[in-house]
Amino acid sequence: MYWIFLAVIIQIHCWKGFEDSFKYEKLHMFGLGRPLVNLRSDNAYAYPEDLVTKKQTYIRSPYRSIYQGVRSKRDHRVYNKKFGYPPRLRGHHIFFEGVFECVLTHVSIETNASIPSILRGGVGYRHFSIAIRAGPGEELSGRVRAFCSQNSTTPSPV
Repeated sequence: MYWIFLAVIIQIHCWKGFEDSFKYEKLHMFGLGRPLVNLRSDNAYAYPEDLVTKKQTYIRSPYRSIYQGVRSKRDHRVYNKKFGYPPRLRGHHIFFEGVFECVLTHVSIETNASIPSILRGGVGYRHFSIAIRAGPGEELSGRVRAFCSQNSTTPSPV
């Protein structure tokens, strides 16, 4: 008899518990399409200007020409290369190399809107390696010159 009484109490408690739970949910409108409060729009304010999330504009390098060393009147030109290529969709990349019998005293790389760089050698050496790159849609034109001193045909200590 005790077991039956205990089972009935548990059954009533379950029904009562479910009923209270459902009333609580109904009272607070849980699960019945209760509208969600959008705190962002309620607490928002109009910004005086756009937030800084825009992509910043690309600023080109100011170094479109490179001059290495000092040129004097006694120097003679040992390398002179002019280049001019029309714009390409993928951009340009050209490479210049030079090996000389004299030590370089002045190297000039002049371009219109490209990015020049001296990879190896240059002034004080008997060789140079130069790479010039132009971005997509840019014309690649300019020239590369190298000068040696007239009395620098003696072997270098390097």
